Amino acid sequence: MLSYEESLKILKETNALLEGHFILSSGLHTKHYVQCAKILRHPAISKILSSYIVEKTSTNFIKRNLM
Repeated sequence: MLSYEESLKILKETNALLEGHFILSSGLHTKHYVQCAKILRHPAISKILSSYIVEKTSTNFIKRNLM
């Protein structure tokens, strides 16, 4: 599994991580935004990151539902 630092490095290397001030469609504000299209240009990287997201969310989902 990727570490937080490794995934952040990938996002920065692909220029997918944008930093600044963004207003999301929900109206919330954020300093960071991930441009998914830039990640999807790299199928191998997309596979690695999507696997990490699935593993991370599955683990958190299971933990919350077992409590």
